Amino acid sequence: MKSFIVYDLDSQMPVAVGEQVSAETARYCASAATGIFQANLVAEEIDLGTSYPLNQNAGTSDVGN
Repeated sequence: MKSFIVYDLDSQMPVAVGEQVSAETARYCASAATGIFQANLVAEEIDLGTSYPLNQNAGTSDVGN
């Protein structure tokens, strides 16, 4: 899954943010949710950065051991 922001070309405002398999699918889903004609939408893939596993030892300290 990829993350997308979908913009309305008429207002140039974002109308949806979410995860889909393609930009075309993101446009289709945003169109269905907002009622905006699909041809008036553009989807931009965004990178939310690298995900890191949670540190199970967070908040503990080895100082003094």
